[in-house]
Amino acid sequence: MPRPLCVVLASFVLITNLGKPQETKSQSRESGAASKARADTTIVSLLQQSHDVGQQLPLSERLTLLPRQTQMVSRVRNDLGREWANELFSISFQTKGTQRSWAQSTAMSVLVRLDPDRALELLHSMSMEEPEANWSISPPKMQLAQQVFQVLVERDGASVLPQLEQEAEAMSNEGHYPYAALGYAAMQASSKDWGKDNQRAIQMLQSVFDPAFARYSQSRHGYSDDFQFGRMLEVLAGGLPFDSVEPALRLLVKNLLATDTRKYQFEAEVHTSDGKTAKADNAIDAAILVYGMLINRDPELVRELESSRPELKTVLEYTKEGRQRSILGPRRPQVMRSGDSADEIRMDAVGLSHSNAEAAIAKLQQLPDDDKRASAMLEVARGIAGDHPERAAELIAETQSKNQPADNEIQFNLISAQASVAASQNNQAVLHDLLQRGFESANHILVEQQRTGEIHFFAGLGPLVQVGMQNEPELTTSFIGSLPASYLKADVLLGAASALSMGKRLPLSNRPQ
Repeated sequence: MPRPLCVVLASFVLITNLGKPQETKSQSRESGAASKARADTTIVSLLQQSHDVGQQLPLSERLTLLPRQTQMVSRVRNDLGREWANELFSISFQTKGTQRSWAQSTAMSVLVRLDPDRALELLHSMSMEEPEANWSISPPKMQLAQQVFQVLVERDGASVLPQLEQEAEAMSNEGHYPYAALGYAAMQASSKDWGKDNQRAIQMLQSVFDPAFARYSQSRHGYSDDFQFGRMLEVLAGGLPFDSVEPALRLLVKNLLATDTRKYQFEAEVHTSDGKTAKADNAIDAAILVYGMLINRDPELVRELESSRPELKTVLEYTKEGRQRSILGPRRPQVMRSGDSADEIRMDAVGLSHSNAEAAIAKLQQLPDDDKRASAMLEVARGIAGDHPERAAELIAETQSKNQPADNEIQFNLISAQASVAASQNNQAVLHDLLQRGFESANHILVEQQRTGEIHFFAGLGPLVQVGMQNEPELTTSFIGSLPASYLKADVLLGAASALSMGKRLPLSNRPQ
C-alpha cells in the first residue's frame, strides 16, 4: 500500500535536514582552514619584512631580533624556520658570551624540531664553555644534546643508540660528556621492551651505563660533569638493579663532597607532602638534596653523610620516597632586595594587572605622583581592560586629569590605553577613531625623533599596533609600512605578526574560557 504523500514529504525533509549539519560543519571547517591559511600568509609576510629590515641593522640589534623572528616563523613555515635558524647559528660566532649562547640555543631548539640531523651536526660547532658560577648548572650544549638525542630516539628507536654514543664520545673530546642526554636516550629507547622483554631492556641500559661509568671514573671532571652524571644515574636507576648503580652513586657523592663551593654557587629547596620545607644554601648540599631520593636507597651512605655533614639530616629525611613533593633548584642564590624601587613596584603592578585588578591598582599608590606613575597607570589599564574595561577607563581618566598639558608621548600613550578599552567593549566606531588618531600621533613623534637622529620606542606603541592588527589590519599595516627602516620598525612588524598568531582579539580576557 503506497505511503501517504505527507509521510513521503516528511521523510524527504528529515533526510534533507540530517544532511545540512554535516554540510555546514564541512563548510565551516573549510572556511576555518582558508582563514588560517590567509592569516599564516600575512604572518609570514610581516616576519619577512621584519627580517629584511633586520638585515640592515648593526649585529647586536640583528642578534636581538633574529631569535624571535626565527622562533615565530618556524611555527608557520618549516623551510624558513630552518633557513633562519641556520643563519642565526652562523652569525652567532660574530659575538661572545651570553649573546652567542642565546643565539645558538635558539637556533638549535628550532632545528631540533625541524631538522634533528642538522642539529646533531651543529652540536660539534657549539662552544663548550664552563657555566658561570651562579648562572647555570651545566653548559647549554648539554641541555641541547638531550633534546637532540630525544628526538632522534623517538624517530629511529634503539637502533640510533650506537650513533649517539659516538656523538657523546666526540663531545667529551671537546670538554664534557653528555651523561644525562645519553641516559635519558637509553631509557627512552628501552621503553618499548618493558613488560615484554625486561631482560632485553636491562641489557640495553647496562650497555650504555657501563662505559659511561668507566669514563666518569677515569676522567677529569668538574661540578657540572658530576651533576650530569647524577642525572644519568637518577634515570637509569629506575630500570637497572640498584646494586649495579650503587658504586657509581658512592663515587658521585664522594666527588660532590670535594666541590669548591667558592667557585660554584647554587642553592635548592625541598617541599614535602606534609607541608615542610628544607633548604640547601651551597653547591654541595644543593646537589645532594636534588639526588636525595636516590641516595636514600643506600642506608649506609645516608648514615655516612649524616655523620660527616649533620646539616644534611633534615634534607635527607625530607627527600625520602613518599615524602618528597617537589624540589626547586639548583638555582643561583636569591639576592635580597634592599627595598622596593619605583621600577620594581611598577613591574609588580603590571604583573598583578593580569590576575588581580584591585591589587594592581593598590600597588600603583606606592609610586610617587609623576610621569612614571602616569605611565604605569596606563600599563595597568591596558592589563585589566579585558576583564574590567570600566575600571580601566577610570584609571585612564584619572591619568588624563593629572597630566595636563600632556606632551606628545603621554598623549599617545593615553590614546593607546583608550583603544584597549574600546577593543574590549567591541566599540568599533570609537576604536577606529582612536586608531587613526593614535597612528597620526605616532607619526608626529617619529618625525621629531628623526629630526633629532634617534628613533626609539615610546610607551603604548606595541599594544596599539597589536590591537590594530586584530581589529583593523589594513589601517595598521599601512601605518607600519610608513615607518622608517629601523630596529623599531622591525620590532613592530614582529609584534604585528604575534598579534595575528594569537587568533583572538586583544586585549585578552584573564577569565577562564
